Amino acid sequence: MTAGNVPVYMQTYKQLLKEIRDGVWKTGDRLPADMVFAKKLGINHLTLKKAMIRLAAEGYLTRTRGRGTFVADVLPKAKSLASGKRVAVIYDIVHESSFQSDIFLSIYKEVGEMGLNLELLSANQSRTTQFRQIISLFSDSDSAGCIVWSLMDLRQLEKLAAAKPQGYPLIFINHKPEQDIQGFDFSGYDDFGSGRRMGEYISSLGFKHCIICQAADYRKRITNLQRITGLRSSLKNPPELFCRYGADKQEPLLSFLQERKKQEKTAVVFIADTDYSASLNSLQQTQLTPFVFFTELAPCCRGILLSCKEMGTNAVKILKTRRNGDDSFSISLRAAGKII
Repeated sequence: MTAGNVPVYMQTYKQLLKEIRDGVWKTGDRLPADMVFAKKLGINHLTLKKAMIRLAAEGYLTRTRGRGTFVADVLPKAKSLASGKRVAVIYDIVHESSFQSDIFLSIYKEVGEMGLNLELLSANQSRTTQFRQIISLFSDSDSAGCIVWSLMDLRQLEKLAAAKPQGYPLIFINHKPEQDIQGFDFSGYDDFGSGRRMGEYISSLGFKHCIICQAADYRKRITNLQRITGLRSSLKNPPELFCRYGADKQEPLLSFLQERKKQEKTAVVFIADTDYSASLNSLQQTQLTPFVFFTELAPCCRGILLSCKEMGTNAVKILKTRRNGDDSFSISLRAAGKII
């Protein structure tokens, strides 16, 4: 798994960074597709993706869905973390889409404009490691703040709140701690507001009935609950909820939709773009109109586009506010969804 306790993704990151700086990969060069490249390197493609996301966040690569991965036309100047203050971004979830890399790219740009370095860290899916990483940052005189995609449980969060120095910028991104009593700062989506706008949009198009689809595994996720609550608040007729499907359970969803396709003007709302992708086969057989909450544009679809870049930019806005001396209890900024 590691060599000298260095994670494989970090070894890969360092190897590719050296090759880019040494000119093995020249500016504008297109890298092989992730699956092909990972096989060539003898590593898992998700491990490669972690390294790629870091290189993209630091400005060495550009990754565009449908086009591929390219070496940036203009490479950033090499920075030493020892040369000044740095902001740590701690993450552990790697998406197949550009969702996460878009967040990090926006953070990288904003942090650079503040004259600070950016340090990307991974806890290798360990709550304990992530907790210890943040605790160590609290006593690091060069740490200008931390933006974290949290894995931690309530007990760890309470310990973190007790240990955090007053004024230290600690911003949670995308996943908000369930207990507001900790006073943690947060940058995420306006899920309730996006749900409400989705309902208003569907109603304005003349749809009289609505079916909400979500994966059963995520039915208790706070993000989903808030979107559904917002959606219900703006619909005249109560929507039906279907949450017993997945990539390998298309038949129940297909039967459910087939029974309702004869209803006048029925919209099918998918709470996440991953839900929509997993249901394409069933959906195409019913000819019902899909609407999606998504982080990337999906083909042949309408709905609410949630801005990853705005989430990253908002996280740095909070960082700036804290560094300027704001000591209010907690700050939350939520990216509003846009109808498309």
